[in-house]
Amino acid sequence: MRAVLVAGTLAGLAVLAGCGQDKAAPEENAAAITWSDHVCAVVRDGGTKLSQLPGVDASDVAKAREGLVTYLASLSQALTDLGDGITREGPPPVTDGQATVQRAMETLNTTKASVDEARTALASAPVSDQATFEQAVRGASDAFAKLGNTTEGPTKDLTDNPELAKAFQKAPTCQALEGA
Repeated sequence: MRAVLVAGTLAGLAVLAGCGQDKAAPEENAAAITWSDHVCAVVRDGGTKLSQLPGVDASDVAKAREGLVTYLASLSQALTDLGDGITREGPPPVTDGQATVQRAMETLNTTKASVDEARTALASAPVSDQATFEQAVRGASDAFAKLGNTTEGPTKDLTDNPELAKAFQKAPTCQALEGA
């Protein structure tokens, strides 16, 4: 009787083991999807801040400068918040996760430095000296252009990692960002 039970149990385990091998569906990295979803929430919140454009009074150069300086300060803060959010999540649970985050942070830090430099130059440019003021405005314009090139990354930097790219495609908040 004991031999029959053992043989039956072994046969049952063999059948179950065989069934398990038929499942060829790749496993999702749930932790990476959660990580990506959290990062996309930070990106979404930063995008909301970045979309709040300043009111610029072109008829009053001093007020126009003040509006642009304030906006550049809010851009800088949004970039800081984005970096803090990514850092708070830690490295993503994927191959080369730390290196991937480091590249994204380098992009953010470079962009933030450009925005801060433009803000400082614009804030200190005398509105009475047209050439100096125009140069500062061009610097701000260059910072906006750099920001425009960066709005795709850090998510671009992050999704350059194939595992994270898959996770971003599965994360609900990331999907909503793509549809926006």
